[in-house]
Amino acid sequence: MERAVIDAVRNGDLVAVRRHLSTLPRAAQWEDAGRAVAAEVVRRGGPGFAQLLYEHGEVVPSGPWGEVDPVVWAAETGASELLRHLLDRYPAPEATLRGALDAARAWLGVDPEAELRRRWGASDDEAVMVTRDQVTVGEYSPRALRIRLIPADGRWVEVLAAHRAVVTVVEERLGLPVSRDELLARALWSADPESCDWQTSRHAVTTRFPPEETFRWAAGRLDDPEVAVRLFTAELLHHCTIDGESPETPYAADALEALWRRTAAETDTATLCHVLDAYAGFREIGAVLDEFLPFVRDPRPEVRTRVAADLLNGVGGPADDPPPHVLDAMLGLARDPDPTVRRVATAHLVHSAVDTPALRELFADLIGGNDRETQVYGATGLALRGDARALAELRRMGDEDGDESFAWGQWDSVERMLGRRQVGSGPAA
Repeated sequence: MERAVIDAVRNGDLVAVRRHLSTLPRAAQWEDAGRAVAAEVVRRGGPGFAQLLYEHGEVVPSGPWGEVDPVVWAAETGASELLRHLLDRYPAPEATLRGALDAARAWLGVDPEAELRRRWGASDDEAVMVTRDQVTVGEYSPRALRIRLIPADGRWVEVLAAHRAVVTVVEERLGLPVSRDELLARALWSADPESCDWQTSRHAVTTRFPPEETFRWAAGRLDDPEVAVRLFTAELLHHCTIDGESPETPYAADALEALWRRTAAETDTATLCHVLDAYAGFREIGAVLDEFLPFVRDPRPEVRTRVAADLLNGVGGPADDPPPHVLDAMLGLARDPDPTVRRVATAHLVHSAVDTPALRELFADLIGGNDRETQVYGATGLALRGDARALAELRRMGDEDGDESFAWGQWDSVERMLGRRQVGSGPAA
């Protein structure tokens, strides 16, 4: 193997390692050459580097990686996302999965830093620098706490503290039973909604149990005194509605009652936002959620953002022709002091069927503002409502910002939509 690749792995240079892999023939990336690089990652890069290098699993080489089985190694070092990618591409035999499960379970019930010290052989009084950071492969991917020990001689060893996520993944592959309460306990270990443990537990509760039973279980915990429990269950109920079929479930009325009752009592901002989102998810698409109007003036911008997204609950039906007081509330949110609230409200109005003089005035004002994103939204809103000058302005901003910009993308999208409208309204053959 090239010395440059070994040095790149040792130095944590992801770009250089990926560049080397990209020069290899496609088949070689998954086989001998790819395994050679992976073996260096095990020896010199550590689980954090491995999880980042093989972030989406496209070119994860099959095992073994040097002297280790990558499935067991990923389980033992807490690299849950890497483990998931490996198992998605290379289903492992039961013996390997049980070995991985045992390796991960050995880390449960112990302090990960103390266990890492013990395995490294570092005594309690030995001078060892400890660093902690978060490893995540992308903005929308879960993160894992990385703990690294660096003794005086500069050598280091690390672990990702996501062994609960590993256990959850492997249990599902083996078909082993687990309770919702146990999955909740694993999520609460870090109490971090962005963590691998939390998100893997939430996914398992969503997919491994009957939906109505899961709703009853979650609803019974919406009033729990511990904020993290309420947050997990509210987030779970929100995610259960993403498929858009929730209003048709036989327990939708019970869900709406439980969630609405919680809106009056919830004090935690993040939990309240998920409760509102879940409530909207159990309402029919195209509804106007007058119930959310009291939250329009909530002092927390996060809550107003949720209202801006859900007050007109999708498109179609009453949401396409909301009452004047509801439209006034949406227009007010589109002029909110908080930029995120403004953008969410404006984006929703842009693609709605609503077309009034007040809305067109809002879009015109946005074009004349100094925020590029809302300028683009303003031009998009007017262009979709047949304003040729706004379409030309949108094209101008796209040309100015470049063909990979938000403005150019919106112009291209609007052109396509207008073209489809013309085709649909053309004369009959």
